[in-house]
Amino acid sequence: MMQTILWPGVTVFGEDAVAQLGTQVQTLGKSHIFVLIDPGVRSMSDAIDAAIADTAIQATYFDDVIGNPDAAHVDAAYAAYQACGADCIVGVGGGSALDMAKGVKILAGSPDGVSVAEYLSTLKEKRRPNPAFHEMPPMVAIPTTSGTGSEVTPWGVVTDKEAQQKAGVGTNLIPDVALLDPHLTVSLPAHLTAATGMDALSHLIEAYVSTNAQKMLDPLILQGIKLIGDNLRTAVSEPSNIPAREAMLEASMLGGVALSSNWLGAAHSLAHQLSTFCDIHHGLACSLMLPPQMRWSHSGAPERYAEVALALTGQTDIAAADAVEQLAKDINLPIRLSDCGVTADQIDTLSEFAFIDLNWWTNPIQPESAADLKAMYEAAF
Repeated sequence: MMQTILWPGVTVFGEDAVAQLGTQVQTLGKSHIFVLIDPGVRSMSDAIDAAIADTAIQATYFDDVIGNPDAAHVDAAYAAYQACGADCIVGVGGGSALDMAKGVKILAGSPDGVSVAEYLSTLKEKRRPNPAFHEMPPMVAIPTTSGTGSEVTPWGVVTDKEAQQKAGVGTNLIPDVALLDPHLTVSLPAHLTAATGMDALSHLIEAYVSTNAQKMLDPLILQGIKLIGDNLRTAVSEPSNIPAREAMLEASMLGGVALSSNWLGAAHSLAHQLSTFCDIHHGLACSLMLPPQMRWSHSGAPERYAEVALALTGQTDIAAADAVEQLAKDINLPIRLSDCGVTADQIDTLSEFAFIDLNWWTNPIQPESAADLKAMYEAAF
């Protein structure tokens, strides 16, 4: 059986990886970096400046980065990129910063006057064709969270306000370089360490049981799940524990590779609506919906779910969904939608939009209607 594995060009992993930025940009043959940096980690510009201090590389910073960026914000970032004359894009922060950087990358390879809205996956056959990889400037991804794995995925995510959906842009936007430095994740608050860690876990688990699973990736995915089971509690309770932070970065990266090649499942269809309509952090939304989705889907992949449970806990006598739910409890995340401000009268709308979100296409059991997704929301409520 033919298998396709997507992987980034260069990954530098470990303590002080960010110090390699200048060398990597020079290797790319570029001299002016446009740094999209999450305002919450703006102080990390010191590390960026230090990494290019002994080079002739110029840096322009842009920190108007928001969570769940829409097309207008991405277009504004591109206008700033164009105005400064940069020739390389650097994304620093969580998934939103990296998504915006990818949006700028695709626009930099597009004709003048194009909006990133023209590339939204929600347009289906009407979406603009992607520019060729060589037509776009290179991008360096520097994650400061261990969750999205966006530093190794081939698309960005932009909120389509008109359709009220999260939409993918591009299919060839894997960053040219990923610098994964655990020191850059130490300042992440405990609740975000917890939520982003569960995001990474959702990527790994959904990819492992996907109907599009590339079996070559199985050992890597199970290793990622084990890393989270062994280290997420420590990363939350001991934020300066570098080995735990490093393990979580590795797991997040493996989750990004896994979802890029295997795709996801219904938990993400469900979670996206909680972010769009209820303003729930994506990682928390995944944490809330993963156990009910796993229970609903269990009969479609019982052996693989058993392997998930073993990797996560080291035990054979626990159900995978129960293990995930216990982990969420242990890191002080809520496990009920009703504890997060979701009301019962929202569930019908959430279910209808979740059915439009086709991440469930590779779920072990395919939902036949919005009613199936509603059952999972109700189980989480």
